[in-house]
Amino acid sequence: MSVGLQRIKANIHRIMTNPTWAITLFRRRLFPFQIIMNCPEAYQVIGSWTFGRAPRLPLTEIFPSIENVNVTIQRAFDRNLEVAMDYHEILALSCIVKHVGARNILEIGTSDGNTTLNLAANSPANACITTIDLPPDWNGELGLGVPHLMVNATARNKIGSQYKSSDCTKKITQVFCDSATIDWDKMPVPFDMIVIDGCHYYEYVRKDTENAMKYLRSGGILVWHDYGMIEDVSKVVDDTAERLKVTAIRGSTLAVGIKP
Repeated sequence: MSVGLQRIKANIHRIMTNPTWAITLFRRRLFPFQIIMNCPEAYQVIGSWTFGRAPRLPLTEIFPSIENVNVTIQRAFDRNLEVAMDYHEILALSCIVKHVGARNILEIGTSDGNTTLNLAANSPANACITTIDLPPDWNGELGLGVPHLMVNATARNKIGSQYKSSDCTKKITQVFCDSATIDWDKMPVPFDMIVIDGCHYYEYVRKDTENAMKYLRSGGILVWHDYGMIEDVSKVVDDTAERLKVTAIRGSTLAVGIKP
C-alpha cells in the first residue's frame, strides 16, 4: 500500500467524525493559494506536476545504492528559486555526479554558476566541467526564433559569479556561445554527463537534446531541469523517452535519461 493510501486510511475515522475539518483541509490542499503566497519553495514541488508523462521515482530507485553517497553542497542557500535548482535538486544532481563518477560534464545554462560550482565540487579531482552561456556582450539575438516571454537570459554581469569565487575554478571551462549554434566538435566530447538548463523554448530544448544525444557517451547521463513545470521542456523530454528510458526524480523538476 502506498504512503498516500495509508494516510487516507488512517484519517477515515477523523473525516467521518469531523467533516468540516475534512472539507477545509481538502479545499486548502486542492487550491494551495496560501502556499503560493507564503512558501514558494513548497509550491515549486507541487507545481512541478503540471506536465509530463515520465514515471516519477525516488532517486534511490533510479540509481540503486546512491543512498551511500556523501556530497558537499556549496552555497546551498545562495540561490534564486525563480530560476535556479532548489536545494533538493542540487543535492540530487550532486549525488548523481558522485555516484557515477562523472569526469567530463557539460552544463547548458551557466546562470550565476551555482549548479556549475556544485558539479565541480562533487566530481573527481581530474574532472572537467564545461559550462555554456550567452556572451557578456550578447546583443539580444538568438540562433533560433524565441518568443519574448520565453527568453530567460541571466544578467550578463552575474554569469558564473558563484563559481568564480571558489576553489573549483581550475575544473571549470566557461564557454560563451549560443547553444544552438555552438560547434560541438570543438568541445571535449564525448561527455559523461550533460545537464540541460538553458533556454526553455521548445526548439532550443529540442536542439540541445539532439546534440546531447549525439555527443553523450554510451552509458552517459542526460539531465533536464524544469521537467513537469515548463510545458516545452516536458514535451521534448517525453519525445526523447521514445529513444531512451527517462525517469523524473520524485520531489523535483529533474528528469534523467541514460544513453544506451
